[in-house]
Amino acid sequence: MSTDEFEILDALIIDYANGALSKPLEVLMETHMAMNPKSARAFRMMMQVGGVLLEDSEPVSMSEGSWEKVLAEIDAQETLTEPAGNDNDRDQSLLLPRPIADYIPALNCPDSWKRLSRGLSEYEIDFGTTVGKASIYRIEPGVAVPSHSHEGSEVTLVLAGGFSDVTGNFGPGDIAVQQNGAVHKPVADDDGECIVFAVNEGSIKLTGPIGMVLNLLAK
Repeated sequence: MSTDEFEILDALIIDYANGALSKPLEVLMETHMAMNPKSARAFRMMMQVGGVLLEDSEPVSMSEGSWEKVLAEIDAQETLTEPAGNDNDRDQSLLLPRPIADYIPALNCPDSWKRLSRGLSEYEIDFGTTVGKASIYRIEPGVAVPSHSHEGSEVTLVLAGGFSDVTGNFGPGDIAVQQNGAVHKPVADDDGECIVFAVNEGSIKLTGPIGMVLNLLAK
């Protein structure tokens, strides 16, 4: 991971700690920390440092309900590393981590997925917010996602398998970030299906000759 990618990840962890992320990105970061002990430790360290700073600051009056909100946040963090489990009401083949596993259908239910192209399927998640778009993508082994650009940033978390693009190689628990205007063509690893959780601020546009034709047909 490059220095820039470390800085972006640190910024996401800080924004999560400050409650500054949208609901989709909040769930993405919680899932990432459940899969990545290093990021979970970094988050806990930030919270501990914040507690020390609060102890050294002048006391101020708290708004009504503030203490209850803090306790609720602590309870939420205790679920970050909870495994997916094998609840009776869940597909036994669903081995994805919580909390994202609680938002998606059974992986083996074909009616839940929209086929985008050969070897690429999407399940769009409704978080009840108009901020950005959140989707789970399934990419068959060795399949290349059509080259595309982004209007706004895209944050992608690998849930299973792996993929590579011009920015590097990414495996389970890794986060890849594409900035506004970036163009890339992810290719799934050959050794298994790649499943990712992606949150986009804006729309995605296919690039290249075929992409331009498909974009025109989609209008």
